[in-house]
Amino acid sequence: MAAELIPIQPEPEKGPGELPDGLAYEEQLILEFCREGKGRNEIANLTGLSTWKVSTVAAKHGHYFGKAAQFELAAQKRVAEMRERKHQLAMQLLDNAELYADALSGVGTPKDGQLVAKALRDILESHELLSGGVAEGESVEDAKSFLTDLHRGLGELRKAFEIEHGVPLDSPEGDALWRQMMEEKQNEES
Repeated sequence: MAAELIPIQPEPEKGPGELPDGLAYEEQLILEFCREGKGRNEIANLTGLSTWKVSTVAAKHGHYFGKAAQFELAAQKRVAEMRERKHQLAMQLLDNAELYADALSGVGTPKDGQLVAKALRDILESHELLSGGVAEGESVEDAKSFLTDLHRGLGELRKAFEIEHGVPLDSPEGDALWRQMMEEKQNEES
């Protein structure tokens, strides 16, 4: 897919709420492309800026490219798929509950009635757990807090690496340095 080169143009006149104060036009353009989900190389091609400039501006505002971003998108997709599957299972359980409710009125013996009623109760409890969103012992806020802290920590590690070595972590040079550091650490532990 060939990208069309969009030259950096003079900053347009600001309308109310269009551009945050303190951001240069090219920074705003880079951040807008980041929000659209475009990659670093694509943004560099579109704007005519270097990939280093794109990475630096994006990192300054908390957006990182590379494997971490890919993992984050994959995790978000997986969570969305699991929610959809959970919803589908809850709806199937509700359909089954209707069948058991119908069967309850036609049972022959009291013992059969008790078994069908227990099965119906179990199905309804399972449906409630699935449609409720949070299983017993889980906390959505705890999970959000953990993921936020993890994201912040990884961002700090990335910044420290890039400041210390002067190259983006997701560049070929950064990748080579990272691998070298990991090999040295493994050798020290051996």
